[in-house]
Amino acid sequence: MSKLSFAMRDAFTRAIAAILIALAAGASACDAISGEGEASADETEEIRKVEVAQVRTDTLVHEVSYVGDIEGEAEIRVFSPIPDRIVSLPIKEGDRVKKNRILAVIRSTALSQGVDQAAGGLDAARAQRNALQDQVSRLNKLESSGAVSSSQLLTVRSQLDAAEAQVRQLEAVLGQARQRKGDAVLKAPIDGVIGQVFVEAGDLAAPQIPVCTVVDMDRVRVKVRVPEPDLPHLRPGQPAEVRVAVSNGEPIRASVSRVGPVLDRLSRTATMEIDIDNSDHVLKPGMLARVKVEVERIEGAVVAPKDALTVTAERRSGENLYRAVVVEDGKASERMLLLGLEDGDLVQVREGLEAGETLVLRGQHQLSDGDPVAIASSAEDTAADTPVETAGAAGGGAEQPTPPAGG
Repeated sequence: MSKLSFAMRDAFTRAIAAILIALAAGASACDAISGEGEASADETEEIRKVEVAQVRTDTLVHEVSYVGDIEGEAEIRVFSPIPDRIVSLPIKEGDRVKKNRILAVIRSTALSQGVDQAAGGLDAARAQRNALQDQVSRLNKLESSGAVSSSQLLTVRSQLDAAEAQVRQLEAVLGQARQRKGDAVLKAPIDGVIGQVFVEAGDLAAPQIPVCTVVDMDRVRVKVRVPEPDLPHLRPGQPAEVRVAVSNGEPIRASVSRVGPVLDRLSRTATMEIDIDNSDHVLKPGMLARVKVEVERIEGAVVAPKDALTVTAERRSGENLYRAVVVEDGKASERMLLLGLEDGDLVQVREGLEAGETLVLRGQHQLSDGDPVAIASSAEDTAADTPVETAGAAGGGAEQPTPPAGG
């Protein structure tokens, strides 16, 4: 082979080597550039914006609500024991009456005749008794002188005893007749207001049909039916609020007066009563009343919004644990909570949070323990899902939390 051929092959070999070296250098450079990118990505952690609030203490109140009826403190139905025509009815609904005022007069002609007959019989019996008393007095004098025998005197005395017994009997009959006649005049049993009038003058009164009702409205009573599960929480003296249509939404403040000790077997409810002063008679018997009773109050309770908490599958001491996230040193810190009493949108945190801590309100569902976070200046920041530097921030509320079952 010629020197020229060797020279050409040597040049070709050096060119190939140069190309391989160049390719190797390029690959190294690419690897270096790729390594820098990975390191940069590793060094940049995802930072999420969250909405927060300070954990605080508050007073929580547990109330139970019912619907009931208003009744007068005393509501008496007046009946006529005399089955006859009503000859006078000088009352109308709403009249104020005093005790013993005449409400109605029932025809009593036959009763008056019965009184007269009983009085006549009593007068005759008294006259006979008086005659026998005079006879006994005379016989006593004659018996002492021996003019009459003792047996004759004894006979007349026996007649006198019988006459006196008859007088007493007829006095009782006359008293009953007069009482019967008096029953024909119906009088108010108490001071109060005529609630309802069920008859009119000329109607036939009957012992089974009330003539009217007399209601004491100076105090009224709210009666509600309480279900069995609520009974252990209710007792006399607990604060209560009563709302009726005439109060324009303003609550009437009162307290529980009585809680029935016996349940109705069909409805499994007991009666609760609330007495209210009603001297102005604004509250009317028969009105519908809405009642709230305060059964528990906790002062200085650590509270949290229910929407910021999520129920978990974990339990402690037989109770569900709830998850919350707080911000500590710019990072998310997961907490497990035991809850207590609920009051509206707030719930008592019995264990797991302290007052003054920073609680995540929105965005907590996409946070893990130790994730870096940034506090949003407004709720719009969390909703906009705007990235911080190179990381995307999670919007708050990707899922709706399960409300905690406090109390």
